[in-house]
Amino acid sequence: MIQSDILKEKLRIQKLLSGKSTSIHEYLTRSQLAAKAIADTYGFHLKYVEMPNKTTPHSTSSTAVFE
Repeated sequence: MIQSDILKEKLRIQKLLSGKSTSIHEYLTRSQLAAKAIADTYGFHLKYVEMPNKTTPHSTSSTAVFE
């Protein structure tokens, strides 16, 4: 796998956030807070898209289609 300084830093932060989190929801919250802090530091804004909460039918194929 190709390793760059950016990918190494990304992996370091993922391990740090994962170690501090007790659930996937907590991990995602911590990730968003960290991303916001970085964006604020560099003067740009993040905008998350609102996704409809749709359930997908169960599929036996490995290429399930999500609507």
